[in-house]
Amino acid sequence: MKFKLFGTKIYVSFFFCALFTVMLATDRTGLLLPVIFAVIAHETGHLFAMWALDCEPKQIRLIPASVQIIRDFSTQYRNDIIIAACGPLVNFVLALTFYFNYLAFEKEIVYYYALLNLIIGIFNSLPVKGLDGGTILYSVLAKKGDSSRAELTLKLITLITAAIIIIAAVTFTVKGKFNMSFYIIGIYLFITGLIK
Repeated sequence: MKFKLFGTKIYVSFFFCALFTVMLATDRTGLLLPVIFAVIAHETGHLFAMWALDCEPKQIRLIPASVQIIRDFSTQYRNDIIIAACGPLVNFVLALTFYFNYLAFEKEIVYYYALLNLIIGIFNSLPVKGLDGGTILYSVLAKKGDSSRAELTLKLITLITAAIIIIAAVTFTVKGKFNMSFYIIGIYLFITGLIK
């Protein structure tokens, strides 16, 4: 499905809708909606920063396992750093807000909201390709000099991180504590590291 919103093209893939429906139908934890809220808040942080810096996106793509905000990257690495940092920053602010709310009212569900936002903020801050931390690292390195060297450094860090996560996943499996999330994250980072 394709449509325009405030001059920005929005693309929602069939597989995104199908995956979203299956996840909602099979969620037994009750945490899916808070995760979706945290992800929407994260992406809204990026969009607000783009709007504030007059760098509106050309397209937003909703595909399985990813929300892609497509825009023109410039040589103004400062703007790229600010835009990338605003997503995790929103999650950290929400995590603190929910945590203080938990301390005040002692509602366990609010504690989980805080924890989910913290995890999403930390994960997206990893200095690997495809995540906000990787965009920040690339922009800092490219600002200092050679962009191709910055790209190579980011690719190596991504592949090393993927290898560490996959080794951790295998180790947990051998010890009888299988965790599919580690495999998915490790393989995702490995593929992202290989793609130019």
